[in-house]
Amino acid sequence: MVDFSNLARASRNLPQPVPDTSEIEMRCSRYGDQTTVSLIPTKHVLSDEGSYFVATNATPGTAVLYPLTTGFTDTVPFLYVYNNDKPTNPAYKRVFLDYIKIVIIQAPANSTQSYFAIKLDTVARSLGTNNTAAVTPVSPNMDITPTSVTTLNIQSSATASAITAASASARVGARGAFGGLPIAGDELVVICGSADVGAYSGLTAAQAVCPGRKCSNSPPILLGPGQSATMHLWFPGNSTTALTYELEMAWWER
Repeated sequence: MVDFSNLARASRNLPQPVPDTSEIEMRCSRYGDQTTVSLIPTKHVLSDEGSYFVATNATPGTAVLYPLTTGFTDTVPFLYVYNNDKPTNPAYKRVFLDYIKIVIIQAPANSTQSYFAIKLDTVARSLGTNNTAAVTPVSPNMDITPTSVTTLNIQSSATASAITAASASARVGARGAFGGLPIAGDELVVICGSADVGAYSGLTAAQAVCPGRKCSNSPPILLGPGQSATMHLWFPGNSTTALTYELEMAWWER
């Protein structure tokens, strides 16, 4: 066996260009990462290789029920995500959350704000009172049918679910607000790992009856094998009419 090393030139700054068809050393970072330029600046490449998944409520156009929820409670989730892969699997996958989109069908009346939090844990959390619906992830690449390592449950009843308390290792991975009173037709969107989401501009008389997209963001959230996340959604002052919604959520597994 012959040992060899493929060396590249470390270049944090833009290197000198060379003419087409000339040979050139590969460029890398100061840490040895190879520098590449993607010709497809979207997530299509993840879908192409089969690592991207999307999950929605079972029937588009049919609202999913949610209980009256006015504050954060650790054991009452809006949704629950779990990575079923095993730490002992040498080829285990991590789950990279991309976005969570909530379509408002019936707005929570008398609410003054829309808040969310995402809590991460190193263990599975059991749904003792299970009023959720299990959602099957699918690939948006119709050419293939890859198997996801992710379990997703979403609240689907006007009666709250109850999940076991978080472990001592749990972390709050995200905390945010969507801005103001939601109305029917609004999209409430959490974009994970992006800080350049446009701010919500507030209501005017015209906007009050015009549905829109209210975006917030979170840090880049990853779940290793055997790890879980709960998303919590609440509306302070909501005392009469509970939210009903539809959901779209996406992530990739690598």
